Amino acid sequence: MKLAWQEIKFYKFRFILIMLIILLLGIMVLFISGLAQGLARENVSMLDNMKTEKYILQDNKKPQIEKSLIKPGQQKKIEDITDQKPLKLASQTLNIDKNEEDVIMTNTVNNEKPKLKEGSYPTDNNEVALNNKLIAGGITIGDTVKVKGGKKLKVSGILDDTMYSHSSVVMMNNAGFDKLNEQVSTVYPVKDLSEKQQKEIDQMAGVKTFSEDEITSEIASYQAEQSPLNMMIVSLFVISAIVLSAFFYVMTIQKISEIGILKAIGIKTKHLLSALVIQILITTMIGVLISVGIVSSLSLVMPVTMPFHITLSNLLLVVAVFIIVAIIGAALSFIKLFKVDPIEAIGGAD
Repeated sequence: MKLAWQEIKFYKFRFILIMLIILLLGIMVLFISGLAQGLARENVSMLDNMKTEKYILQDNKKPQIEKSLIKPGQQKKIEDITDQKPLKLASQTLNIDKNEEDVIMTNTVNNEKPKLKEGSYPTDNNEVALNNKLIAGGITIGDTVKVKGGKKLKVSGILDDTMYSHSSVVMMNNAGFDKLNEQVSTVYPVKDLSEKQQKEIDQMAGVKTFSEDEITSEIASYQAEQSPLNMMIVSLFVISAIVLSAFFYVMTIQKISEIGILKAIGIKTKHLLSALVIQILITTMIGVLISVGIVSSLSLVMPVTMPFHITLSNLLLVVAVFIIVAIIGAALSFIKLFKVDPIEAIGGAD
């Protein structure tokens, strides 16, 4: 530890340069990772907020909740089996602060309501709860919004982060929803579904149970966005490994004579190797932790309209991967350090 720290202080400019590069790479990785998570949540946060294990949908080739049309007779059978009321969805356009917003309107389902950020769930037929992304223009509880066509709705509450396929979700009570919407899709979110109940449902013609992952995989925008963003993150980690490999390898070559002298006076290779590992860990940790602090601070001031979401588990994963990548990237330096011959390093072989 002492040897590693003394060398960092002696070559401080070199190590500061490495830290700055790791800092920039860390910010890029964390920002793209947060963007990927934010876009993912804009696709599936409505499903995540339900905490449901299974969904009963129309048995289509692709399980898409916005295209699930379950007939009244089938609905009655499902309700008899599951004792669960349906979640209904309809596309609507709201006029909010002179702007038109395409939204997904849902009814109120007991035990499957998304969390409220503030206010209350709609109880009157002319009340609506808005997703928090829609209030960026200055809408508050008690204000009114218009459905395209003229109907006015009073805002009773703000839903916390509830979206589906990049559309904000708004909620009305059952009577108000049925009165306003004619063309609706029907889904049954169920949990604690027994094998017997699932078998009875799957034996019904035209309906089937699906998991959240099966539904998520069929959201067109989800896979299209996540694949390139994840590829960019992987590419940045590869770039980090290459950059760190080059820096530490060049530094090791520049210190060949010093390493040879240390070996000649009896310093074991394992001590030199541990000093190099400590230097890598110190520079990587400082750079990554500063980048974590910067990105975390930025996430607090970013507007709610920006699709950015970062979690503690995501931050810890990025830090761990950076440490692993740094050590892998310095593998060439490890090999070079092992091969240094003390006699040749100090010119004794000439």
